[in-house]
Amino acid sequence: MPHRHRHHLRLLTHDAALVPEGGAAVYAQATAFTLSYGKEPAGHFFHLAALKQAGLYEEPEPEEPAEVESASSADVSRQGSTADFASLEEEAVAGAKWKGKGKKKKKDKGKDDDDLYALLGLQHERWMATEGQIKSAYRKAALIHHPDKQGAQDEAAQKAAEDKFKKLQEAYETLIDPSKRREFDSTDDFDDSLPTECLPPDFYKVFGAAFRRNSRWSVNQPVPDLGDAEAAMDKVDAFYNFWYAFKSWREFPHPEEEDIEQAESREHRRWIERYNRKLREQGKKEEFRRIRDFVDCAYRQDPRILRRKEEERAERERRKAEKEAERQRQLEEEKRKAEEAAAAAAAEEAAAAEARKQRQVEKKALQRERARLRRLCAGEGGGEGGASGLPAGAVDSEDVEHLCSNLGLDGLQRLCDQLAAVDLGADAKQAVFAQQLAAVGRQLLQEQAQKDAAAQAAAAALRDQAKQERQQIRAKLSEWSEEEVRMLKKALEKFPPGTGKRWEVVQAYVRTRTVEEILDMVKHGLKAGKVGGVQADTFVVAKKRQGNLANTAAADSRAMAFTDVQVNLKGEAAVLLEPGAAAAAPAAGAAAPAAPAAAGAAPATVVSAASGEWSEEQELALVKALKQVGKDAEDRWGQVAALVPGKTKAQCFKRFKELKEAHKAKKSG
Repeated sequence: MPHRHRHHLRLLTHDAALVPEGGAAVYAQATAFTLSYGKEPAGHFFHLAALKQAGLYEEPEPEEPAEVESASSADVSRQGSTADFASLEEEAVAGAKWKGKGKKKKKDKGKDDDDLYALLGLQHERWMATEGQIKSAYRKAALIHHPDKQGAQDEAAQKAAEDKFKKLQEAYETLIDPSKRREFDSTDDFDDSLPTECLPPDFYKVFGAAFRRNSRWSVNQPVPDLGDAEAAMDKVDAFYNFWYAFKSWREFPHPEEEDIEQAESREHRRWIERYNRKLREQGKKEEFRRIRDFVDCAYRQDPRILRRKEEERAERERRKAEKEAERQRQLEEEKRKAEEAAAAAAAEEAAAAEARKQRQVEKKALQRERARLRRLCAGEGGGEGGASGLPAGAVDSEDVEHLCSNLGLDGLQRLCDQLAAVDLGADAKQAVFAQQLAAVGRQLLQEQAQKDAAAQAAAAALRDQAKQERQQIRAKLSEWSEEEVRMLKKALEKFPPGTGKRWEVVQAYVRTRTVEEILDMVKHGLKAGKVGGVQADTFVVAKKRQGNLANTAAADSRAMAFTDVQVNLKGEAAVLLEPGAAAAAPAAGAAAPAAPAAAGAAPATVVSAASGEWSEEQELALVKALKQVGKDAEDRWGQVAALVPGKTKAQCFKRFKELKEAHKAKKSG
């Protein structure tokens, strides 16, 4: 009849990899300890347990080498009848090396009375026995071994029965007390040897059994299993994290400890506890070092960890190779860009040099054509076949300079060729010169008209923009309520100019408007008198201050009161650059150049209608510009007009002629 007890058994498992070719033999190996209920050992385990119970089996004395190189290590903690077959399983693993202190032996192993579990009949349960099992076993053993039920015939037998019962009571008191039982379990037989090396295929078998054997000391339960090659890496990391933070409840009693039961007082008891704890610390440190070294050894040899490290190394190498390739690509790209930039810079420099060379050639050609035109107009010759151009004095030198400044290279070449032609007479050449002069004047008028139109368009755009802004401001001002305007006026009176951060303070007083809106209201509403139709007296400038702001400078009064004397010039030169003159000019030619002004006329009052009204400031600017811009400058009169405010090239040129004629008349007079 089977008993309903829990047993710690090893089952047999089959490994297909161990079956030889042909299947002539089948190998089996013992698995890890398995909890089972209502089962008894069978086979080898049964016979071994029976021999031990009958007292016919003696455990062999173990060897205690410093380092044992064997197939495996024996788990000899008294876990029922499974210890010897566990050692047989571990010894079956070839190539494994073990290192440890070997089995721990009791002081007198021949006496079963020293085994507290055996006294209660729990030798097959040992440290796995529950509190209920201990109590039940004690009641059963007490009934059997009570001295009154032994029927001792003599005094010696009676004393032996009493001693047996006392030991039974001491065993129960020790095992029922958690601290005493923990100390006894810590000194119970246990194999501290641990594997240090094995073949990779046997890693999970060898190290897994060692981890399971040492898991009995763990404070935290359940203890994770080592797993197999297919275990997920997060579980592997959790397993090693658990063992690296392993907390053991194992105790290490020292031979020189004091008996805490012999304490005379509370202080003496505490002193003994501190003293014993200090003696046991060395054993705890050695145990911690033993477990840590074992976990480190397993971590170094774990195929899963090695595989992950290899994958990480390969990944690092791959990223390194990609980074190096990217760096090489960037270097090549930078080199290519540098070469392209150098080539582009060289091409640009070559183009710039060619452009400079071309400009120099054109400049020299332009200078030659200008010199040629001057010679032809001065009657110095230069025509084909030795023929001269215009007679000396036929055209004004200023007109010549005007054409030199405003005609391009092609225009000068055509004009010089026409003036140097042999088949043209002096009158025809003079007409050609006048026609070219009129064409230049028309071109300048067109350019000035375009500039004036652009300026008017820009001014109109600015006016439209200002109008839109005013409309927007009026729309914003219309959103102000009478109460807000009243609060703003009150704030302006309360915080006059000079107040620190005045507008922020005013905004905090009004509260319903931002600083920008308040500034717009003050500037475009209150100051302009457009709020409620009432002028804000706070912002009206006093008459006394108005008088102080009046400008009474003599120079300003003279400039504002100055008017030019209008003088009408005769001839083509007078009407050449006036509005509409281009349409009135005859197509066949032009009349003779303008005659000099009448003798005795005041040079300061000689002004042409074509040049417009000139102020003293503009005349001074004209004289300064003529000194600054030389005769040979490109587009001389354009540069001069840029330096004279409010005047065009044609007006500047005409005013220069008028001043020159006035100066000649003054010298002749």
